[in-house]
Amino acid sequence: MSILHLFKLSYYIDSFADPDFKLLWPLVILLGLVLITVIIGQRRFNKLNRNLSGDQKFWWTHWLNIGYTISIVGLFHLFIRYENIPYLNWRLWPTLVILGVASWIIYLIYYRRIILPKKQAEREERKGVATYFRRRHHSK
Repeated sequence: MSILHLFKLSYYIDSFADPDFKLLWPLVILLGLVLITVIIGQRRFNKLNRNLSGDQKFWWTHWLNIGYTISIVGLFHLFIRYENIPYLNWRLWPTLVILGVASWIIYLIYYRRIILPKKQAEREERKGVATYFRRRHHSK
């Protein structure tokens, strides 16, 4: 396979992709391990959920969702590819999943580097102002 195939639309919309896909079983094993790891991580996350802040819950929930998306969609597409089902076998579908997951990861990095520090600064500012507006309880 030439790298130039990646720039041709016909490569992605080939109805009958190569049936001799040599990486099928290693990818099935890898995606199965990812799925098992995500399930174990989800159970661990559910136990620790009470001790985490809202930002940590957001962060871990999205990473677990990325793991579920990659593993389940990848395993489903590999099954379709193994069965050689036309039109669903296109290379376009995993390409779209890869682009979607890449944009998801870019958003998470953007959130972690830019949005989260702004939120934390805003919280600290509110804490400073909250001391002046605290209710006073009069004891009798």
